Amino acid sequence: MSSSRETDAIQAYYNLLHGKGADAAIMAQRDALLNELCPMLKNQDSTSAVYRKAVDDCLEDKPAQRWPELLTIIREFYPFWRGDVKAVMQYADTVGFELHLIGWQPAVIDLQSVWPALQAEKFATSELWALNGYVKALKSMDQKVEMDIEVRTRMAKLMLLRLRDAPLSEKNAYRITADATLPLFNLKHTRHIFLNAVREFYYFWAAHPDAEEMFKQLQPSEIM
Repeated sequence: MSSSRETDAIQAYYNLLHGKGADAAIMAQRDALLNELCPMLKNQDSTSAVYRKAVDDCLEDKPAQRWPELLTIIREFYPFWRGDVKAVMQYADTVGFELHLIGWQPAVIDLQSVWPALQAEKFATSELWALNGYVKALKSMDQKVEMDIEVRTRMAKLMLLRLRDAPLSEKNAYRITADATLPLFNLKHTRHIFLNAVREFYYFWAAHPDAEEMFKQLQPSEIM
């Protein structure tokens, strides 16, 4: 199924999952995805670009409703595949693993109908604080393209719109919303822009006191 690198990565990943209390159903879910993903990674460089392309190809024929659960596994496995011990330890010690089914999901939408209407959408003061801060940060970039700023701004608006119904008790609402929205974009290039926009906008949405500084420190997105 895979080279020694992938085999070793899977073993380390599974060992940690077992330590977190993963049951047979959880392991079967991981097996099904990694049996498909890992052959695409065999004998290739351990780069984010290689992983991202394999993920794109793997998800291509999957129904949109399955993407959130699959993306969770994809994110979990990435540092094991890269051999990034520091990132693995961070997952183990702080972030943890999503071993249970996702409960809340944002409402199903028709992107073709919602996208044009975002320009006229009215946002609350708290939403505008996050949105205006993000737009200001985008415009401060040395190499900025107006069209890109417009697209990313509209993507941030889309996130705000879809997050309105998120229960306050759902601590992972932002990630869940991003994962559920990603498959609405048909083009791979647009999906990657969306992922970068989501990553950048998060600090402003979360009202991080150093949001603009955190934005400046971001590197190109590593994985999906």
